[in-house]
Amino acid sequence: MSFRFLDHTADIGVEVEGETLADLFRQGAAALLSLLTDRTAVTASRTREIRIEGADPTDLWINYLREILYLFNGEGFLVQEVGEMTFSRSAVGFLLSARCSGEIYDPRRHLLATEVKAVTYHHAEVTETPGGWRGVFIVDV
Repeated sequence: MSFRFLDHTADIGVEVEGETLADLFRQGAAALLSLLTDRTAVTASRTREIRIEGADPTDLWINYLREILYLFNGEGFLVQEVGEMTFSRSAVGFLLSARCSGEIYDPRRHLLATEVKAVTYHHAEVTETPGGWRGVFIVDV
């Protein structure tokens, strides 16, 4: 497992590790989905393209996770995996383009585990480590 949940008052904290920055972002989406529902019940039958900007890696991280959450809360799309991913520079700072695979939420098959209201900047960070990358995010439940 490449992520663990952290104790945090009235919220849930998540610490994620990845060998590469792309792996970190993929694991972040997996952690967020694990908070929402049983990941094994979600298939990768549809795809969505996303483009996210951020002023720095931490801002990009939070904006990305917020987009993953929006896909569920706003469109009913559960992201099961994030495949092709590219990082580049933009006028704002950083740009992430990714292809997300998943399916539309079906209450008969997807039991909701946690109602996640928002991904916050509180204690958020992305850092490069000797073994790869580490990211932290807190969700408001």
